[in-house]
Amino acid sequence: PGDYFIQRGETILDVLKRAGGYTDQSYPEGAVYLRKEVARMQKMAFERSADELENTIIEIITKGTVSNFNEFTLTPISTLIRKLRSAEPPGRMVVDVDYLNLKTNVSNNFLAQGGDSLYIPKRPNSISIVGEVLNSSTLTFQPSFNVNNYISYAGGLNSSADKTRIFVIYPDGRSELTKSTLFSSSNTLIPGSTIVVPRDSRPFDAFQITSIITPILADLATSAAAIAAISKD
Repeated sequence: PGDYFIQRGETILDVLKRAGGYTDQSYPEGAVYLRKEVARMQKMAFERSADELENTIIEIITKGTVSNFNEFTLTPISTLIRKLRSAEPPGRMVVDVDYLNLKTNVSNNFLAQGGDSLYIPKRPNSISIVGEVLNSSTLTFQPSFNVNNYISYAGGLNSSADKTRIFVIYPDGRSELTKSTLFSSSNTLIPGSTIVVPRDSRPFDAFQITSIITPILADLATSAAAIAAISKD
């Protein structure tokens, strides 16, 4: 582990070789790869979303399309705009850094850039639950448990949860909406996964901007989960 100077054209496999390769306790499936340029683009996207919300509010006020509009109805959106302005996305990239795959699949062996960070955790034995649950926590992985089981162990959903858009972030950073019924879930969880329960967009229905708000809430939840994964590791 450490800092490595890179030459132009060096790939992630080149850097890994200089670092001595993986240890027998490594979990490349849970690699966290951060890139400053990606973080900058994510931050710009948050800023654009904040601008879009502000412009929408101005339009609503100007046209008077929402009745009973006051400072209290505006508070949820104002809070969301502040979160977007202050959020610092980590810039996580979804990558496959399995050593064998990097050696055999050229498309996986991407170029390294100055300022990139790669963290290879030890093999975990836990599942994290974040977002709108009563007790965001990290629980021991149970092969027989599904998404609903873990949410129950986290105290269940709180009143602000959007139960229709719960999703899983897998150890490599991929995301997938849960496919569940009242009693089961078809999502296959593996150690190191994070279950994200986003905030419900219903408080914004009065502004008729649910289609704008929903992906923003998901992006914020994903960013928070990525930061939590880094902090936990």
